[in-house]
Amino acid sequence: MSFQNRLSRLTPSGPKAWLVLILSVFVIFMLVYRGLVAPSPDPETYVLPNDKLDKAGISVQQPAPAKADADGLLLSTDPLQNVGTAAPAPQTIDHIIKPGETLEGIFNRLGLSRSDMYSILEADEEYLVLDPILPGDTLIFELDKEGKLKSLSRRINPSKSISFVRHDGGGFSYQENTLPINYTQEALHGVIAGSFYQSAKKLGLSDANIVIINDLFKTRINFRKDLRAGDDFDVVVKNGDVNGESVGRSELEAIQLVVKGETYSAFLHTDGRFYDQKGNGLTPALMRWPTKIHYRISSPFNPHRRHPITGRLSPHNGTDMAAPSGTKVLATGDGVVTRVAYQKYAGNYLDIDNLGPYSTRFLHLSKSLVKKGQHVKRGQVIALSGNTGRTTGAHLHYELHINGKPVNPMTTDIPTLQEIPNSKMHAFKEHVEQWRAMMNNTPY
Repeated sequence: MSFQNRLSRLTPSGPKAWLVLILSVFVIFMLVYRGLVAPSPDPETYVLPNDKLDKAGISVQQPAPAKADADGLLLSTDPLQNVGTAAPAPQTIDHIIKPGETLEGIFNRLGLSRSDMYSILEADEEYLVLDPILPGDTLIFELDKEGKLKSLSRRINPSKSISFVRHDGGGFSYQENTLPINYTQEALHGVIAGSFYQSAKKLGLSDANIVIINDLFKTRINFRKDLRAGDDFDVVVKNGDVNGESVGRSELEAIQLVVKGETYSAFLHTDGRFYDQKGNGLTPALMRWPTKIHYRISSPFNPHRRHPITGRLSPHNGTDMAAPSGTKVLATGDGVVTRVAYQKYAGNYLDIDNLGPYSTRFLHLSKSLVKKGQHVKRGQVIALSGNTGRTTGAHLHYELHINGKPVNPMTTDIPTLQEIPNSKMHAFKEHVEQWRAMMNNTPY
């Protein structure tokens, strides 16, 4: 038998040839694949990137560095090395709010429950401290070991922070933490150069304080015609701080102007109104009712109200009046509009910063007739009542706050008199003498 015949017998043919060919191609493909594809990272050393979290303005609490025990051995804090010995620690996320962000968008980005967000907004209806959220502010989210939201916190100012904390019923409760404020008084001396507004701004007074001065003396002084270059004016302002960090704006306590040789003065009393040195009122009193008609109170102010299901404290910080939709709502005192907004549960609402320690709030409006920053007068129509937000029917929810705390507007002692009563005159005159001494730079 020739060599050629033997070779033909050893060479596969037919179906065998195709099987050998397929196996050979598969082996070659696997060799090429292993040479081109990088090996998988070691799960014990691979670290997930945080670029996306950093770009989103989210700071995630990182594990603490390894520590040494008494024998100098490193104690690992890597949770992968402690499985079975320690439960995962709760996670805290600090989110810095960016322009255009909404609370709903932040919850979605962090993968948090929308129902939790609605529960928090419901708890916030009586406080409205999460509306609006402002760019640059920080929201602090605390999650449990399963990644479920435990609390949401926000710093309002250096003296006040608030939290919404999950309770046993599954909802959230409002909590407030405050630090004591240190108050100082300061006397400022100014000289008219140009307009009074320009001179007061140069002295450091805020627009709100300049408006107060104008309202106090506008019936006795023509600020455009009577004031002359070189005329003197003095003020006493009160400033607050916490550990050196300013809290709020300067509060005007006393004013003294010398116009054409005559002195005009005004002094702040404990009721939040200004009086002359004899105790005669210079600012309008507050109105008790925000409507011309005294409608039936459908739900009174109740700081101790309990939730009907959870039994937890769920205060009603305002007074509900059964006013038909479209009723004219009146400003109960002079002031400046600080918020005109909408909230899911409060509906259309607006806030007014009145003179002194007073502020007012109106909820569930059908229409607002004023804008943020607008100066309003007592008795001015500012809105129409309605049925927006979470309501069981048309009504007006009215709130009165003193130094930021809600009080019962129907029973609280508010400034309704035009002069200081005799029982409080002695204390008022003592303050007047102190302020006049500060403004005149004389010993008290």
